[in-house]
Amino acid sequence: MIVLNRRRLLAGGIALTAWTGGMVRATKSNEPGLEFVYEAIVMLEPTMEVGRTPLGMRRRVPIMGGHFEGPRIKGKVLVGGADWQLQRADNWTVIEADYMMQADDGTLIHVRNVGLTNSKVPGAPQPYLRTVPSFEAPEGPHKWLNQAIFVGTIGAPRDDAPKPSVRICVYRVT
Repeated sequence: MIVLNRRRLLAGGIALTAWTGGMVRATKSNEPGLEFVYEAIVMLEPTMEVGRTPLGMRRRVPIMGGHFEGPRIKGKVLVGGADWQLQRADNWTVIEADYMMQADDGTLIHVRNVGLTNSKVPGAPQPYLRTVPSFEAPEGPHKWLNQAIFVGTIGAPRDDAPKPSVRICVYRVT
């Protein structure tokens, strides 16, 4: 019978870390995947220029509603949120949207969506628009939103969407 103590496990972990150059590498079975959660069309008011601050150019984009739908959830985006944008000196824009969604069953879900965007990345075929939404859902049928990491994309809405608006696609990291 082999008995491992903490000292041997720690020594083995240090040796593994040293052998891999300081990083434990993921195996194929441990690589993350993406699962589609929903697509949202979010209606916006015109951008409000707040002005230059010590951190960069600040903007505010009021959220005027919208809708979302996916395999496990659908509903509406509520009026009253906003997307606070900060254009930095390196031409990257930090976005921080804070708003509420209401699922069709009446559940209110708080969304905080933080990301980075740059429309002029050298060599990129399209703008970089990526976010990390986090959710605060009450106990009940949508509590699964509290229990995962999500990533999102932002893009132009379909032609039949109200203007101005954006299309947000959200994926759960598996």
